[in-house]
Amino acid sequence: MQGKQKRLTEERLPPYVSFRTWQRLLTDLSKHTPSRFDSSYFDVIKVTKSNRSMIRGALLFLDLMDSEGAPTPRLQNLVKSEGETRGSVLAEVVRHAYEPLFNDLDVSHATQAQIREYFDSQGASGDIGRKCLSFFFAVAADAHIPVSPHLTKSAPHPRARRSGPDDGSRARGSKPLEVQAEPAWERLLLEKFPNFDPEWTEDLKKKWFDAFAGLKKALEASSYYRRSPAARR
Repeated sequence: MQGKQKRLTEERLPPYVSFRTWQRLLTDLSKHTPSRFDSSYFDVIKVTKSNRSMIRGALLFLDLMDSEGAPTPRLQNLVKSEGETRGSVLAEVVRHAYEPLFNDLDVSHATQAQIREYFDSQGASGDIGRKCLSFFFAVAADAHIPVSPHLTKSAPHPRARRSGPDDGSRARGSKPLEVQAEPAWERLLLEKFPNFDPEWTEDLKKKWFDAFAGLKKALEASSYYRRSPAARR
């Protein structure tokens, strides 16, 4: 009973899963979306049990999965969108999920204390709160939602990264969440791309956003090239 209560609590928090793991999940879902997010699905894409509650929590919070574990129309729209359309669809997902935050604050001018108050009110504090902030900054950047430099300038420093995947999904005898059909060079790029660090200088943050946008554009172009026979002529 205690374990079930802990899982339910975790799944009501704002997302704090590794953004790298999140990107891989969306890539897999764009190729095949299951009718239900159950244990067998997570077994196939090799997600450890410790990571499943974080992924389910993110899907629930973002309204991409219903309480029965089924994908929502919002998720279908997101994984089917491409290019500039994807950014606008993702922005709508983010603004809907974090609606109280966007209603109460202008995130392009909010202070770090104000953003903390929101996550504290959602029960996300300490190490979990830092991970929630990190995910929010990354998904906002992916959705091209401008955030105040005050939100990232003195945000809590995330835990030191280990070499290799840092999403906690490595299990003995298995690999973390991975799309088997994805070319090796694309996997390598995603794994080597650094996580956003709120304590970077403003110049480094700008370089990260520019590099992230360039990588995203290159991967989208590569994905289109593989799908479209006409593009290869």
